[in-house]
Amino acid sequence: MSKKSAHFWLDFLACFLIPAYTLLFAGSVRWFGTNFSVIAVTGPDHYRGFVYWGILAGSYFFVMLSRLAFVLPRRWERATVRLLTVCAVLSLAYAVAIPYLPAYFPKYAALHVLLAAGACVLLMLALLTVLLALRRTDPARWRRPLRGWLLIVAGSALLFLIPRMVSTALEVFFTISAALLVRRAWLLVKF
Repeated sequence: MSKKSAHFWLDFLACFLIPAYTLLFAGSVRWFGTNFSVIAVTGPDHYRGFVYWGILAGSYFFVMLSRLAFVLPRRWERATVRLLTVCAVLSLAYAVAIPYLPAYFPKYAALHVLLAAGACVLLMLALLTVLLALRRTDPARWRRPLRGWLLIVAGSALLFLIPRMVSTALEVFFTISAALLVRRAWLLVKF
């Protein structure tokens, strides 16, 4: 695959497909009063859409963070990013596979929430490991992506505190901003 073709597919996924699908799945529901897990259990088509979203986002982050891990200078950094990435994607997969039905299965609902939150934390730790490792090679070049990472964390915290729950607004913000930050990191590495 040529550089131009690879760049096109990266842009298509990170700048169009993931944001578009995330926004379409979120729909026009109350963004601060519900979340993806609640939307998913409102019907079989919604659950299928939730699974597709999980596959799309999980695959993207798995592939891109694995590629970023490959360019890191130290073996332990590469291993750490790969391990965090695999754990994040597995957590997301299990969270998607366990329906959120607290009225019927409260323990499974709690596990679903723990796995979904864990996936996000592990993903951000993997990305932070990449950014800090690459920052050692060129601090000026990696200053802005590190600020972007901090803004995602701060924005996510704010969007959690507004309704005091994981909301659709938080999930949309996190998914799109994290996908764009991973894209930015990859472009800085390759181009």
